[in-house]
Amino acid sequence: MKANKILVGIAAVSMVFSGSIIASAEEIENQESTSDIGFTSPTDGALTLLNVADLDFGSNPISAKDEVYTNKTETATTVQDIRGTEAGWIVQVAQEGQLKAGEKQLTNAQITLKTPTISEKSTGSAAAKTKVVLNTDGSAATILEAGKGLGNGVTIETFGKDAATLEVPGETVKVAKQYETTLTWTLLDQPTNS
Repeated sequence: MKANKILVGIAAVSMVFSGSIIASAEEIENQESTSDIGFTSPTDGALTLLNVADLDFGSNPISAKDEVYTNKTETATTVQDIRGTEAGWIVQVAQEGQLKAGEKQLTNAQITLKTPTISEKSTGSAAAKTKVVLNTDGSAATILEAGKGLGNGVTIETFGKDAATLEVPGETVKVAKQYETTLTWTLLDQPTNS
């Protein structure tokens, strides 16, 4: 019987307090304000190549057969676009002559950028071109393109292992030295479809 009386008493007290909460301050008026920030395109580094891919086809035994060598390490080309214009851009690459060891050319050797991909770490969007054959005459080929409305932020084009190939004919005379060529990567501020 005592337990019942205590519970009733608590309920009554609870009703008193809840009644005081309901009778809270009355809203008289409200007004709205704004909070804003503006951005302008930076004067330096708004559109730039942060890094470009080096292709390492390794050290291989001389062969008298036709061979296809693949790049041995992962590498990447990275574009930063913080212009804020969404104008788009393209990246082109040119091979400045045949691979050479001193004066010795690796005759008829051919580099192909087969399967580059856009890294998941990218904040920008662009299309990576595949099966791009590089010409040894220095002519440029488009390897990465951000159309209008794309490319804002940082875009990373990754060349994983085996993403690039070097084809060398067996009949090409080779010397036991390191062959090299230069790849020139060019960033243009307008996509080709603009």
